[in-house]
Amino acid sequence: MKNIRVLVLDVDGVLTDSRIYYTDEGSEIKAFNSKDGHGLKLLMKAGIEVALITGRTSRALEHRAEDLGVRHVMQGAKDKRSALKELSGILGIPPEDMAYMGDDVVDLPAMALCGTSFAPADAVDMVKERVDIVTSLPGGTGAVREAVEIVLKNLDLFDDVMKRYVD
Repeated sequence: MKNIRVLVLDVDGVLTDSRIYYTDEGSEIKAFNSKDGHGLKLLMKAGIEVALITGRTSRALEHRAEDLGVRHVMQGAKDKRSALKELSGILGIPPEDMAYMGDDVVDLPAMALCGTSFAPADAVDMVKERVDIVTSLPGGTGAVREAVEIVLKNLDLFDDVMKRYVD
């Protein structure tokens, strides 16, 4: 885990609790956890890139990514392994230097390429059996923040990032 330079996240079931809401007009609504969001900002302040790869397409996600300053968002990715390889080429960072967090079987091919893999506590069993770390929290409720703190601590960056809050 000492080489992580990018954290790649699935969206539904990782940054959200998997539920998708629709208004009567057909607009999609997603709920994002503010602790997860702050964790991503902390990670980026520490120099670790954040990328999102999702099979769905959502304006709500675009707004959230923009709000957080996440520059790499790949939506409509039906083949997440190919999307991860494309991301690797764009960033010039090999998948071995990436961590991936996913919750369902569609994430497994991309996860297998990465140096470290995470799953939220409520991921499907097949995913939890194959990842390096399963968080104690479910998706959309702080699981990403938990993974971020694990990454920062393993890279010996946690104390530096937290100085502004505890000094």
